[in-house]
Amino acid sequence: MSIELNHRHLILFIIAFVLVCAAALPVDVMDVDAAQYFGISRDLLESDNWLQIKDRGHDYLDKPPLLFWVSALSFKIFGVSNWAYKLPSFLFALLAVFSTIRLGGLLYDRKTGLLAGLMLASCLGVFIITNDIRTDTILLGSVSFAVWQLLMFLKTKRWLNLVAGFVGVAAAMLTKGPLGLIIPALALSSEFAYKRQWINFVRWQWLVGLAIVALLLTPMCIGLYQQFDLHPEKVVNGSTGVSGLKFYFWTQSFGRITGESDWGTKFDNGAGPFFFTHTFLWAFFPWALLVLGALVKTTLKLIRSHLKPGYIPELLSYGGFVLVFLAMSASKYKLPHYIYITFPFAALMAARFFVHDVFLPRKRILLYASIGLHIIFYLGLAAIVVLLLFYSFPDAGWLTVAIALLWLVAGVAMVWKLRESGTRLLYPLLCALLAGYFTANVHFYPHLLQFQTTSQAGKQIASMGITQDRYFYFHNLFQFPGDAYSGFAVNYIYENQFDSVLAAQKTIWIYTDEEGVNELKRAGYAVLKEQKLIDFPVQFLKVQFFIPEERSKVTRTRFLLELGKREAPIQ
Repeated sequence: MSIELNHRHLILFIIAFVLVCAAALPVDVMDVDAAQYFGISRDLLESDNWLQIKDRGHDYLDKPPLLFWVSALSFKIFGVSNWAYKLPSFLFALLAVFSTIRLGGLLYDRKTGLLAGLMLASCLGVFIITNDIRTDTILLGSVSFAVWQLLMFLKTKRWLNLVAGFVGVAAAMLTKGPLGLIIPALALSSEFAYKRQWINFVRWQWLVGLAIVALLLTPMCIGLYQQFDLHPEKVVNGSTGVSGLKFYFWTQSFGRITGESDWGTKFDNGAGPFFFTHTFLWAFFPWALLVLGALVKTTLKLIRSHLKPGYIPELLSYGGFVLVFLAMSASKYKLPHYIYITFPFAALMAARFFVHDVFLPRKRILLYASIGLHIIFYLGLAAIVVLLLFYSFPDAGWLTVAIALLWLVAGVAMVWKLRESGTRLLYPLLCALLAGYFTANVHFYPHLLQFQTTSQAGKQIASMGITQDRYFYFHNLFQFPGDAYSGFAVNYIYENQFDSVLAAQKTIWIYTDEEGVNELKRAGYAVLKEQKLIDFPVQFLKVQFFIPEERSKVTRTRFLLELGKREAPIQ
């Protein structure tokens, strides 16, 4: 038994989620990664060598360059802005959704593909990474596109699909290193092995594809070789004799498992082996439990059938999810967004399970559990929307309030108006998600980023035309958004440097904390202008921040000062 879903409705919901996520494009970027990559991309735009990546003027050896290349190109076309920086990653997220739709159509049918694309577009993790830009957004689009195109090649034998598939692999490798090749290989190999399609492992066309990948990786490899391998004397991340090529092809990915990478040894965030288990449950909200059901069902079928083919329609999504999940979990350093690459495979499993299992008469408990969970999810999302609009930040415009509440009301109306059980279960939750994401992107995030005061100070510095030699951080209060919005890499200044800097400049500008202000005043420097800024580490949300009466307990005070030459020190 399967459910009836209107294809046009699914497409309209996908478009709605795309538009809601697009509303985040003009919003300021967050510290740490997104703001750092913004600065690197802007510096690359101004550089005469796009093959050698630098961060704040220093050699950069961490992430492959594709994010910086496409962001710098977007800056070149549209100018330096928030939306120009976020646009390429946003387009790759759309590519992931579209590729998942087409992949679902190949493996199952159009309905399952559309539902999988909708689940991917509406999950919490994709909502987050279309705002807080990471390399994983490009990886998501590149890998899903590569798998779709390579599967199309095997079905049609068209060379265009083969070339497109390996272009996707190359883009993924230019984003995340060898993982960009390993992830599609794991997914496709699972399918080949299960269906005993041994010939697909040894097709000579794969050599042509690998040649395409090698050709597309050549510019990056030349840049790495020139920047690092030719200069073993350079100190890179505290070491000399560092090979950029070895780092890219081995250390950055596999070194996290073997312990050769600093990430997991020198830098250990204490993430245990089950870190991605609980991360996935919230990151793929609200569809994660459907994935769990699909995993249990598929695993039991594989065990009972002794892995004989024909008992399940495909193993690509299962293998792509499970094998990548296990490989990621073996890493000694983990962050939540690392697991996002499993989302297209998870969406395919969740969509099939929803369509073909939730509504089976003999499994009524699944339907009752789904109804209960969807009611809880709807009420929780509605409460968050109301909290943000009317309590936490009660200054929303009438249009914002009207649109958000309209989505919530539409969800309730659908419960009464719709007759088909699948749509009655699915559509109200989708409406609540749209209300929540819309409120977050249009109302909450703009308010939240006002508390990222290095951004606000940087904007003021840029608007006044203050140059790099007149704006400094004091007391080591560095944040990457300061670089992004002031237009240059903001330097530190130490107390013994003030006199010499002020000798060359009539006044300088300082971003500091209350203790820094007191030190400068005690030292006798003239504070010509003093602006108090209320700061909050926006990437570490706390419950008190959402309570206006409690907010001051988790915020801190920062200052933007115009400083003149030393007067008589206070005794």
